Amino acid sequence: MHRIGIVCLALCCVLLGLGPANVQARELVIGGIPEVPVRYVDPQDGLIKGLDIDVLEHILGRLEVPYRVRLESSSARLESNWRRGKLYDMVFTYSFKEERTPYLLYAAEAHIYNNWHFFVLKENQQRFRYEQLEDLKGLRVGATEGFSYTQEFWAAVAAGIWHTDLVTQNALQMQKLLHGRIDTVPLPAMVTLYGAHQEGYAQRIAYLPKPMKSEAYYNTFVKASDYPDLPLLAQRYDEELRRMKADGSLRAIYRKHGLEEHYPF
Repeated sequence: MHRIGIVCLALCCVLLGLGPANVQARELVIGGIPEVPVRYVDPQDGLIKGLDIDVLEHILGRLEVPYRVRLESSSARLESNWRRGKLYDMVFTYSFKEERTPYLLYAAEAHIYNNWHFFVLKENQQRFRYEQLEDLKGLRVGATEGFSYTQEFWAAVAAGIWHTDLVTQNALQMQKLLHGRIDTVPLPAMVTLYGAHQEGYAQRIAYLPKPMKSEAYYNTFVKASDYPDLPLLAQRYDEELRRMKADGSLRAIYRKHGLEEHYPF
């Protein structure tokens, strides 16, 4: 009877989600797009690395959840997949938008805070001003499919206030700016400035002082996923992320990637 009692207790713990997470039937699949330095494929060893990856490694390692990361070439493809409930159980990293909530369960805890600015060539910094979107009238403005920006930004695109250069891969935007094919493009300052310093063109670009938006960014969980007990995993994820903020391990990851000056918590 004693052995039977132990077995029943262990089974109850598993059913209630109290046992180790590695009893899950399969790997957790996390989707995203490449964006240095938060997630990217290291050309030297082919491994996916970055701030986002280290945060997930820390949390899912603590929870004993096996996982793999799948990076897509475009944000539009990524969004199409999670809207259809295909391929992913989690998705990196989004600001909160109500229209996504039928498909995605947002973590309660953010791990990134981004200021989005209109970037320009440094030589044009004094030519352009941005206090309101109408100030960009007549310019060539870059935009990427699948990015939310703001409702006002997309309304300005629809109204034809400027000439929109629309692409499917955000990585193309900086090269277009550097080669003079667009006048300005809204980009997240943290990752944009990091990339500029790493690739040696930081002295060629600048951004207009007023942010287009400032938002917290969250990892998300795909509601249509068949991964067992995903809402429970989301709760445990939040608990671990709160612990990382309290014990300094999240700040240490920012420091590792040269981003400590952007640590917002």
